[in-house]
Amino acid sequence: MLNKISQKIAAAKIFILTILPVLVFALEPMTEGELSTVQGRDGVTVSLNAAGISAQQLSLQIDTPTASQSEGLYLNNLQLTKTGTKENWFSTDIDVGSNANGPLLSIKSHVDTSRFSFSSMTLNDSTRSFGEWAMVGGVDFRLINRGLFFTDDLNKPASLYFALTDAKWFYRQNWYYHANLTFDNLDFVWDMPETSIGVTNDGLRLYGDVNYLLNFDLLYKFHPDQDMTTVTANDKRMLNFGWEGTLYDTELQVRGGGIWDGSEVAGAYDTSARTQGLNFGVSWNYKKNQGDGVKSTDLRWQIGQGGGEQVLLEFGDWRNLQDSSGNRAPLGFDFRNITLDVVTAGNGPGGLCWGAATHGSGCSGKMLDFDTGLINSYSNQINRTDGGALMAAIRDGNLLAYSNQVTISSNSMAPETYDWGLIYTLANIDANIAMYPGGSPSHVTADSENQGFIIDLLLMSQTLDGAGNQGSNWSRGTHFMIADTDPSVNMGIGMLNANFLLAADDMRLWIKNAGTVGSAAYGGGIDLLSPRVRMQLSAELAGVSLPRGDDKVAIADVDLNLEGLVNFRLSPPPDGENFLAYSAAIRLYSMSDTTDSALVSGQGSFWSIAEPGRPEVELRLANIEGDLAIVDSKLELYERNHGGNGESPQLEISNKIVFGGSAVQRLQDGTEGLASVPGGALGQEVKSDIYFGSDRLGQLVIPNGSIRTTIGLLPQE
Repeated sequence: MLNKISQKIAAAKIFILTILPVLVFALEPMTEGELSTVQGRDGVTVSLNAAGISAQQLSLQIDTPTASQSEGLYLNNLQLTKTGTKENWFSTDIDVGSNANGPLLSIKSHVDTSRFSFSSMTLNDSTRSFGEWAMVGGVDFRLINRGLFFTDDLNKPASLYFALTDAKWFYRQNWYYHANLTFDNLDFVWDMPETSIGVTNDGLRLYGDVNYLLNFDLLYKFHPDQDMTTVTANDKRMLNFGWEGTLYDTELQVRGGGIWDGSEVAGAYDTSARTQGLNFGVSWNYKKNQGDGVKSTDLRWQIGQGGGEQVLLEFGDWRNLQDSSGNRAPLGFDFRNITLDVVTAGNGPGGLCWGAATHGSGCSGKMLDFDTGLINSYSNQINRTDGGALMAAIRDGNLLAYSNQVTISSNSMAPETYDWGLIYTLANIDANIAMYPGGSPSHVTADSENQGFIIDLLLMSQTLDGAGNQGSNWSRGTHFMIADTDPSVNMGIGMLNANFLLAADDMRLWIKNAGTVGSAAYGGGIDLLSPRVRMQLSAELAGVSLPRGDDKVAIADVDLNLEGLVNFRLSPPPDGENFLAYSAAIRLYSMSDTTDSALVSGQGSFWSIAEPGRPEVELRLANIEGDLAIVDSKLELYERNHGGNGESPQLEISNKIVFGGSAVQRLQDGTEGLASVPGGALGQEVKSDIYFGSDRLGQLVIPNGSIRTTIGLLPQE
């Protein structure tokens, strides 16, 4: 227990003076019996036994000294309401004292089960909202440190604990009786028992190992019992997602400064010349030391069925990539430059260089960008030329570790672990994400188009060589592979030294109502639509030894580029089923650079496969155009003996792809709300020129038809 009574009394006086303005700010008047109680026995305890707290608005206003850049983020009609049974549902304990190594400050806070909500999240234009949010749960916070901030990476004298337990987080874009999403059974823990917490010239910094937990079930509901407070049998479970374990040598930095101002240094945007806003960095390792064996506390990623008789995949035993000498990548997860800001039209972070590392006028590849604040694809209610945006930007992020084991489990089977790897390392991740309120067509006559999300997305991950151009770099590269990680084999096959691009202009995120209450699949869910999308993946198809990437067996060089309109939807399963349903509608058409969509390749949609290192020996489908759709498709996990005949556990992906005239119905459904569909009438035949090298062999045409595919992944036994 901490001591030094005189220090406690002094700290108590200071703390009471500090919290008075916080309690007064934006609160409704309380009676004398509802006021906080202060107990001065061992330290100071501040408790609140009121029924709740409300505020009309919480605002964050950015760049106010510069009128052309000034924008704000507003949470409206905030409510914090007691839902638990404790009389004092919010309490904070303050204690000060010392131990053998010096003085200590202890702060502990607890919020009993409560509901926190705000009716809308808006920018300066208060008529448009991102939607309504609510969370139900309890919170615990504990901090012990030498003073409030004290940096000591060697001894790590502080401890920090933050937990959100058994919570529910609700989101809907429109009012009552419109579809909502729920993150159910939500648990989050950030526990640093030995850490350094200090303030440097670079901002607030935390350093140490973290016992980490994030787990939730994603639910969808479209039903009259919707009330944004409870989960019922009418919530349909889509999937379970979770991370749990220890993050080693974690460094978290929180800094002031938003999107950079556009100035350059040596042809690259100067990301240190920032406007007002917030930026942060986070990094960690998955193992403490090189060669460590698997520990029960190591980080695991879990994904699978939500609720009920869950079947889950758990990916563990994470390994950093290594170079040819056996030196592993210094950090498995490293994102040092993540920026959040609210910006006015035309004040984004500038474009990204596809093909090389220099983002700015010195780009030796192709600069890709959007006009921040411009939406021109929907109705006059949605479209704008001067919209403010909630902006996120990522620069030079890296995920350079891969899972070496997979465990399959369910409520009715013992866990089974296999030496099998799903490899998806991502190097040099850069992204611009601009989010605008509005866009939902759920109830147009009642002004739903002023609710929801419109997103400009530009995301790339590139494998860069020593000169900073797309090339080969195993230990700091983007790779998509499956692997047999048995120590006697340890080989992977897939896409090596990959470059991945996803760009979507005016992408609408719509939480779409289901067609029939409680039963329909595929008609409702999380619906994404963009009339201008580019997706490209170039890579070497090869096999290699792990973890050094040596003994490479080259198979082919591949390059896939798709440009056009895309609608993609994740849907809840039908009643009585437990799988992830998905569908899509795609129109490939000839896009060209315009003022709002400088993202195209200049070659249209194509797919090529070439001899390794010999691009002239190539088979190419060029100028691909037409309509296609993915319908009645699902991803399903099966446990052992799922058919009653001793079957192995299995991951099954089932697709039905329809072409041309057969895709009309899904395209009509997927393009609801667009002012027009680029390229004309629906149901256009799929066609492509066929080349071998420079010689045109002819044209492939598919006027209509369908293909069914089923892919099953199961362990060898």
